[in-house]
Amino acid sequence: MAQIIDYASLVTAISSWDERDWSADADEIIGLAEAEFRLHLSPNYARESSVTLAIVSGSVALPAGYIRALALTHATYGALNLKSIGVVRLTRINNDTGIPDIYAVTGSTIEVAPTYTGNLTFDYEGTLAGLSGSNTTNWLILNAPQAYLAMCMSVAKAKMEDFEQSAVYEGRALKTLSDLGIQSAIGQFSGSSMTIRGATP
Repeated sequence: MAQIIDYASLVTAISSWDERDWSADADEIIGLAEAEFRLHLSPNYARESSVTLAIVSGSVALPAGYIRALALTHATYGALNLKSIGVVRLTRINNDTGIPDIYAVTGSTIEVAPTYTGNLTFDYEGTLAGLSGSNTTNWLILNAPQAYLAMCMSVAKAKMEDFEQSAVYEGRALKTLSDLGIQSAIGQFSGSSMTIRGATP
């Protein structure tokens, strides 16, 4: 069996492990597994991403998995300043230059002012990016492919109404996710020193 490193190898492994052809249901299974992962991933698992946004009439939808804005940049005029939605709306009334200089994140959209149509580069922190035929890899499948496979197997077993085996696979996946978090914490703090308050002899 090939190593699990991306979307295609995961789809193959799901069918191979369950000895059933799940290729037609793979996107559904992987999507539900990722939804379960996102419930358990803390903000510490956020990853920085960059995407080009096509702004239309001063507005664009936030990218999937958005957690926090880092920067919104125009190729010619530089970085825009983050403001409240009230300030953005007021600026749209009083400024018609068409050169964006501020933005706000509201609901599921980014709003810029003055009203602008064109491309802007958005740097942001996002949660786990889902696997698909067009997005074939992400940080979780590279660091813990066994967690991905186990959670997908959990979903597949639940689809077949084998809830006992589904729970076993889910437990394995979440244990691996917990171990990955411990490993990350050790890597982050292993070089730090600790001071304990108390009496000095």
